[in-house]
Amino acid sequence: MSIRTPRPTKDRLIETARELFLREGIPQTGINKVIATADVARMTLYNNFASKDDLILAVFEREAELRRDAILEAQEDLEGPTERVLALFDVAREVASHKGFRGCAFINLAIEVAAPDSALHALAQEHKTWIRANIRTQLGEGVFSDPDTLAQQVAVLWDGGIVGAYVHQSDRPIRLAREAARTLMRVATQ
Repeated sequence: MSIRTPRPTKDRLIETARELFLREGIPQTGINKVIATADVARMTLYNNFASKDDLILAVFEREAELRRDAILEAQEDLEGPTERVLALFDVAREVASHKGFRGCAFINLAIEVAAPDSALHALAQEHKTWIRANIRTQLGEGVFSDPDTLAQQVAVLWDGGIVGAYVHQSDRPIRLAREAARTLMRVATQ
C-alpha cells in the first residue's frame, strides 16, 4: 500500500486553475470557481497569490515549462534537423487530442487578457519566441539557405495548425502544417 503525499496548496491551486483556464478560458473562470474546485478557503488563495493576474501568471509559467519539456523530450533522440523540427507538430497533435482542447493556450492567453503591455501578454510572447528559437536551433547551420526566415515560417505553420485543429475539431490541420513544414525544409536546403 502506497501512501500518497498531498501536494502543497500553492501547487494544487496552480494545477486546478490550469485545468479550468485551459478548459473554460480565463475570463469565464472566476476566482470563486478556482477556490471551490481546489477546495480551499479564499484567504488561502490570497495568501499564495496577490491577485487573479498573479495566479494566471503562475499557471502559464507552469504551462510554458510543461510545453518546453514535452517538446525537448520529443526531440531528444531524433536524428537530423528535419525530424527534430517536425517533432513539434507531434507534440501539438498530442495536445490537441486532449478532451476540452481549445487551441493554443498562449494565443488564447494573449487574446483573453487583451493588454499588449501586460506581464501576461509578455509571457505569451516569450513562449512563442521560445518556440521559434527552438525551431531555429534545431535547423542548425549550413543545411538551410536562410534558417532564420525558415524558423519563422515553420513557427507560423505550427501556430496555424493548432488554431485550425481547434476550429475544425480535428488534428488534420496540424498534420497538414507538418507536411507543409517538411516541404519548406526540403525546398530550403542549400
